[in-house]
Amino acid sequence: DNVATYTPLDEHGPDTYRRAVYHQNARASVVDLMTEFDQADCTLSEPRRASTTTPLQALTLFNHDFTLDMAEALAKRIEAEAGPAPTDRVNRLCRLAYQRVPTSAEREQLTGFVTEHGLRALCRAVLNSNELLYLD
Repeated sequence: DNVATYTPLDEHGPDTYRRAVYHQNARASVVDLMTEFDQADCTLSEPRRASTTTPLQALTLFNHDFTLDMAEALAKRIEAEAGPAPTDRVNRLCRLAYQRVPTSAEREQLTGFVTEHGLRALCRAVLNSNELLYLD
């Protein structure tokens, strides 16, 4: 019995989140999150991928369950590592997400945001920020 069997994954959750360079995908299946981000057709050879930026991509990334789960996980990590002070949490979030300390203006603005809307909302916003999504 040397036949490999592929079982499609219909649900995503913390057990399936991994860092990956490659994603194994059955040719007939579609990854819902990737359809908005120019997922290549798995049935064809694609030497070059299309590259677009659309409003639908921003909405998908902001509202998808994956992003909400990642924002929740990031907020829990920051709560555990930085303690209860909003300024300490903002500093830790910027170090983790941007690999830098926030400027004084950013610190003030983000601390106000986290005080008014909560840490999870700030993590969600940071995960959708241009600085995190795009390379210079």
